[in-house]
Amino acid sequence: MSEQEIREGMLLAVWDEPPLDFDPDQLIRRVEQKKSRRRALVAVGVATAMIAVASFSLPGLLPRDGDGQLASEVQTTQSSHASAESEEKRVQRIGDTLADRLKDVKGDAKDIYASLRVGEYGYPGYQSVPTTTKRPSDPDFSGFVMFTDMIGPTAVRVEAGRFGFSEASFCGGATTCRQVPQSDGTVVHEAEYDEGGPDVARAQVARVYQSGFVVRMSSHNYNPSTQAGLRQTVPVRVGVLTTLVTDPAVAWQ
Repeated sequence: MSEQEIREGMLLAVWDEPPLDFDPDQLIRRVEQKKSRRRALVAVGVATAMIAVASFSLPGLLPRDGDGQLASEVQTTQSSHASAESEEKRVQRIGDTLADRLKDVKGDAKDIYASLRVGEYGYPGYQSVPTTTKRPSDPDFSGFVMFTDMIGPTAVRVEAGRFGFSEASFCGGATTCRQVPQSDGTVVHEAEYDEGGPDVARAQVARVYQSGFVVRMSSHNYNPSTQAGLRQTVPVRVGVLTTLVTDPAVAWQ
């Protein structure tokens, strides 16, 4: 056998064995490095996608220049407006309840509706001057309950607030004046005035609460909402006014 044949035989015997410098630990490290590199690439891809989504979403959520202040001002304005609307709605409910009750106690009245406003309700031709602070004599709300009877259109005047009450002033010039205590601790004062004529020209009641809150209702021998429509006597006497001012369905305060 020649040397060439011997070399070829040896090569054939060891052809499928690893080379003498084969290192298993190095092979495992290479595999782990490839796995780590693959995981890092995947993580970078996910983070890039999240950043791209956030870049489209955040501009609509974060305030731009001046938007933060504007949003705060809008929220404050809306809150103030909501409070004003709440008070207006409460006063409107009081007026609606008074109108419904007047239908029950005055059978000849029709076209009944209430017109109450927060603050002072001015007369025709009289313009109130707006003030930044509420004067002690200003009511919390005021207005009229309008109706039409057999004579014509007229109204009952309504005022409510902490504007004080003086019995001496209330009864001054009255032909009749009396107190009617209520079970809830309030006191209703009733008075009628002839104002120098033969008939009752003004009927008035005032319900005084222990808290100092006062509700005044009055009926006149004219239409107090227009300062016109003179008639012989008042369309509503103190009995009806007391029924209205003490109605438990009316949440005065």
